[in-house]
Amino acid sequence: MLFGSARVSFSQKNVTNQNLFWLRFSNQTNFKNSKFFLINEVEDRRFYISNTQHHTIQHNHLHYKIKPNVDVALGQTFSWQNPQFPDANIKLTVPEVRPFQEINASEKINPKLIFSTRFRIDERFIRNNNGTELSDGYKFNMRYRLRIQYQYLIWKNGSLKISDELMINSGKNTNFFDQNRIFISYEHKFTKNTSSEIGYLRWYQQRSQFDTYFQRDIVRFSLFQKLNFPLKAKSTL
Repeated sequence: MLFGSARVSFSQKNVTNQNLFWLRFSNQTNFKNSKFFLINEVEDRRFYISNTQHHTIQHNHLHYKIKPNVDVALGQTFSWQNPQFPDANIKLTVPEVRPFQEINASEKINPKLIFSTRFRIDERFIRNNNGTELSDGYKFNMRYRLRIQYQYLIWKNGSLKISDELMINSGKNTNFFDQNRIFISYEHKFTKNTSSEIGYLRWYQQRSQFDTYFQRDIVRFSLFQKLNFPLKAKSTL
């Protein structure tokens, strides 16, 4: 089913298929003569059906370069989760506050191929709710994320990427397996500091019941921008 949802069963697993598109803007601010840089991201995630909003998420993370190809970061995510089905009768939005820490490393295998990896730990504070309305307090659990990626330079301004990210949980009343994301994309550089990306993401996620899953096919559009701070003053001469 191309633009809707479908439920099927594989080996006693109930899998719901859905189709979405994600729109992302990411800005990286580099500080002059410093090993620090700041990344701010916002992403709108929507179902194809009736252009219904599924999720809004915003990340802010400050990075420190240990080596030219290794950095660590502290971050904060704000999340607003809408219903998991576009035709849901109850339109409840559940907020989440998520501090996180991560380490990134990359290696240039040859002039055209770069391997990179990221390990992130999420501390998730999800607002309590009964499915109909929000209530006081937050549910807490830890999530561990490992992503590996290959980037291949096709030509000077274009590259292909393929990545795989596994996420697992720890905490009370939560499943160990959270989700797996496989992503294939093409990124094109317009200038030294501006690029865009279009890609396909296959998102396989376990739901609250042990034997139920979402399998989502997603088209993701991204715009990346880099700024150097302080900004260079333009000459008026």
